[in-house]
Amino acid sequence: MAESSQISFMIDNQNYGIDIMSVRAIERCDNISPVIGAPNFIKGVLNLRGELIPVYSIRSKFALPDKPYDNNTMLILVKLEELSVAIIVDSVIGIINVMEKQVRSRPEILSDVSTDFVGHVAELDDKKIILLISLPHLIPAAERKAMIDMLETGKED
Repeated sequence: MAESSQISFMIDNQNYGIDIMSVRAIERCDNISPVIGAPNFIKGVLNLRGELIPVYSIRSKFALPDKPYDNNTMLILVKLEELSVAIIVDSVIGIINVMEKQVRSRPEILSDVSTDFVGHVAELDDKKIILLISLPHLIPAAERKAMIDMLETGKED
């Protein structure tokens, strides 16, 4: 992995990073419309400038309890192939530059299927560990298809 810029964010006191090249925008977490019958990892949809975007809960994915949204709760909008997704995060820390020498392979302890979303681990100069997310593993093809089907069903109504 070469040097990269990451959007750093928190979920349940753990620091994560998503490659900035995958991020379309960062928005406040409001105006989410619930969708009846949506998969449990979808908290609803966001109408952003006329585009309906599924709102994805990492907390559900990680089997963490829901947390009430507050002023720090943000949506990181990413593009996965043809699908835009808004990922709910507890807070956004900012942009960090990760040097190639700071990146490590995913440790053996994270080689479980439930942690497959961790692509690499970065150890920053202050010894802070950041888990670098692999978006295709975080939101696998089956979940992307479920979101596309949900959006298409909504268009038919």
